[in-house]
Amino acid sequence: MGYFPVHSFQYHIAARLNAALPSEHKLPIESVAPTARAFVRTLNVLLKFSRLYGLEHTRSARQFDAAWDELQKSVEVAGSTGMLLGVSGSQLLLDGVPLESTPAERSFANLLNSAGVASICFQPQVTREDFANLTRAFIESGPRAGTLSERLERYFGEENNSGIRVNEVRFVAEDSAYTEARVAAQLTIKSLGAEADRVQDWFSSPEKMIQLIAAAEGAHGGAGASGAGAGLGPGLGPGPGPGAGPGQGSGSGTVATAGTGSVLNLAMGFAPSSVAGGGAGVPLEEADVQSLLRLLAQFGEAAHGKAGISLEQGAWQQKLASLPTSAQVTLRQALATMVASSPSAKLDEAALLRLAEDLAIRFALERFQRGEVKVNAVRQMLDRMGQELATLRKLLRAREEKMASAGLSVESHGDLLDRQFWASVPESGKRAVLTSEEAWCIPPRNVQQYVEELLGRGESDAAGDVLLKYASCVQNKDAEARKKAAIGLGQLAELYSKAASQRLQEALAQIGQQLAAEKEIELQTLLSAAFVRLSQEAALRRYYRAMQQALDSLADLEEQRPSWALSLRPRTGVENRVPEFIEEALAAEAIPEGLTGVLTRLPQSAGEHLAIRLARSGRRSERENIVQLARACGGGCARHLKEMLKSAPVAKAAVAVGLLSRLDSLAVEDLLPERLRHSGRSFHDAAVRQLSIAGAPERGRLLSDSLELLDAMVLPLALDEIGMCGDVETAPKLLRLAAGEILPQASEYLRVKAIEALGRMRAPAAAGHLRLFVEARKAFGWLYAEEIRTAAAQALRKLDPEWIQKFLPQSGLDDKVLALAPLDPIIERDVVRHRRYRRIKLPRNVPAVVTSARGKQSSVISVLSLEGGLLSGETQLAVGTEATLKIPAGLRSISMQAVVRFVRPHQAGFEMVSMGLEDRAKLRRLLVSLGGPEVSSRNS
Repeated sequence: MGYFPVHSFQYHIAARLNAALPSEHKLPIESVAPTARAFVRTLNVLLKFSRLYGLEHTRSARQFDAAWDELQKSVEVAGSTGMLLGVSGSQLLLDGVPLESTPAERSFANLLNSAGVASICFQPQVTREDFANLTRAFIESGPRAGTLSERLERYFGEENNSGIRVNEVRFVAEDSAYTEARVAAQLTIKSLGAEADRVQDWFSSPEKMIQLIAAAEGAHGGAGASGAGAGLGPGLGPGPGPGAGPGQGSGSGTVATAGTGSVLNLAMGFAPSSVAGGGAGVPLEEADVQSLLRLLAQFGEAAHGKAGISLEQGAWQQKLASLPTSAQVTLRQALATMVASSPSAKLDEAALLRLAEDLAIRFALERFQRGEVKVNAVRQMLDRMGQELATLRKLLRAREEKMASAGLSVESHGDLLDRQFWASVPESGKRAVLTSEEAWCIPPRNVQQYVEELLGRGESDAAGDVLLKYASCVQNKDAEARKKAAIGLGQLAELYSKAASQRLQEALAQIGQQLAAEKEIELQTLLSAAFVRLSQEAALRRYYRAMQQALDSLADLEEQRPSWALSLRPRTGVENRVPEFIEEALAAEAIPEGLTGVLTRLPQSAGEHLAIRLARSGRRSERENIVQLARACGGGCARHLKEMLKSAPVAKAAVAVGLLSRLDSLAVEDLLPERLRHSGRSFHDAAVRQLSIAGAPERGRLLSDSLELLDAMVLPLALDEIGMCGDVETAPKLLRLAAGEILPQASEYLRVKAIEALGRMRAPAAAGHLRLFVEARKAFGWLYAEEIRTAAAQALRKLDPEWIQKFLPQSGLDDKVLALAPLDPIIERDVVRHRRYRRIKLPRNVPAVVTSARGKQSSVISVLSLEGGLLSGETQLAVGTEATLKIPAGLRSISMQAVVRFVRPHQAGFEMVSMGLEDRAKLRRLLVSLGGPEVSSRNS
């Protein structure tokens, strides 16, 4: 099984993949593949079904098939690195991304925690049998099944060539050397009969254990002769006293106190020299500590009722007497300290394990502080001593699993041990190790504690150096070091983002380099998870420089392993936050430093979201900020927009038109006609609106060149926009349209629109043609329709006001009707689209009949203009609906073609796209009669 070996400062390493984020910092669930999320849910249900009905039951079998199918899909999506299911507290994580925390997910996470499982890696070669074994490991029960951790070891131990890799949070595995020692220590148990309970008490009381040691010393002429002290009274600390138990020899009886400086008194209050000096001035050697630990393990087995372990007092006296003198004294002093600090203490599994581990750790720490061993040697020494504690650890693990299954919260004793050890290391030692090449040996929580202490003292540079050195361990030559560092980085990601943002960029660079170089699949998975977590933190905290580095690393990785980089990119959380970055940049006074670098590296996402955002802008200042941001992104943004306009689906291509017209109007001029030629009215309408919102100076020419290609229902909108942009170079074509020389099949309504556009743009060359429209006569009356003459007269008021003022008395035109004229753009107003005509809020609602594909509907109009209006009532019309509106006006209704532009509750806005000139003249007179020029001006 993929156990994490003990490092230099503890036996037990928390191997969680990701630190649990606070609720306000939870990342979007969408960062995790949907197939992987579905697999976790299905696996959880499978385990519940299998426990209830058994794995062979029909319901369980169906659920197994479903889970296996989803696992195959998930692993296929994950690629060569496989899929990593991890646990951090009560939070499940997939490839470093937190999953939604429902009761089912928390229950599953607690199950993994109680078994000491840090993560499960599903590799590409996983088989159906591997998955079945995983299920069996979780559901098997009974006296022979063992604990969950033992079942996982049986199915997925290192000897098994499985496609599932289980990483445990646990101590080093027991090896054969310890197994032999333990078997050799198992004596044939005697039949004690009624004395069994009394003898069992020897293994539950520290006082009686002290007496047992003293008896062993007295029987063999041991420490008592040297003053090491057999005279410890029951329940007392070190000092003179009577004999301790049966068989005890003589001895003056004080606990040895010779020597000073033992590190054991830092945490346990032992008498000086209890470890370093031994019991008779002889330094305690590693072999002595190992023999002492081995004996404590045998004590634990005996106290636990282990079959084959002798409970006879004499046998234990013999075992104690065989210990070196220094080890006997050390054990007795440790027990005496325990009695002194807690008279009611019991030697249960936890107490024995704590005692043994404290002895080992203090011995290692003292040797480290004296400079006798270096970090790696300390680690190896602890590994060796840790092998002697496997039995105690298993006993405690079984008890904790029972408590966890009963719903009780259990904190790992290894966690407590680790904190105790780290607290004993002096400041200089902590900094020396954390800034060395062996920093990966330190548990992440200890790194975090130390960094937070540095920050609390204002030493931010030192804190950053520690974190950077830790990150550099992912490039260590030792695979185990890289593995530990990758796991630790996932847990420290939030600390990097909070405390060392300037180092986050360098950390991502180092992980990225190792990602490209790493050959081992398991390490690729762990490095990916760390890279994802740090990238997500950079995106969450808006560290744009770090995000740039993450994207650069992905680009480098893409050259070597494109499929892997493709799977990592969406999980980093950078690309899917681009809309947020853009919104924040628009709200800020200036573009945040580094943001343009991020957007430059994401030209596709940046181009699309900026184009969408431009389409939603309502103010000119906002629009210009978007254009400025797009230009700062460089040519990649424009190139992607060109590709969108050229080959993307219609809806997506239309979005690109507006922003591209500001970045590269020549590209729009080249590509737009072809798209118009092969697209329908929806694209034509969207393209014209996008050009209007973007406000490019060239939009008049672009629209003028496209008039013959535009749908007839979109042409009125295009003509209005040509007039509003003020490009007089388009005047000749508008004059030809007004005269009927182009688009001969078009309605006369478009001729009126062209004349109004000529007036808006103040085209001097058009004045003579417009006078002709106003004054031309035929035998009986005027040559042109009233609405054409009215539109021309209104245009001449802007182009040749003196002439039209003189001609009006004989023109037959009503001055009040002429006052309802097209509006010019108001330059000082901070808006994107200026109003084309005065809008009149009617003093009374005007009835209207709406005929569409849904049939006839009766409605009323509350707001009306020469451009469109607002329907009120229970109308059921969708945006984009084409309809005919009829407004009663005398003997004959006013009829018009309209398109629904927006829908609100009980309201629908419509825009006129075509109507007869007589109907338009009647509409104009109706507006004058209902609101008049005075009302109109107040509502403009």
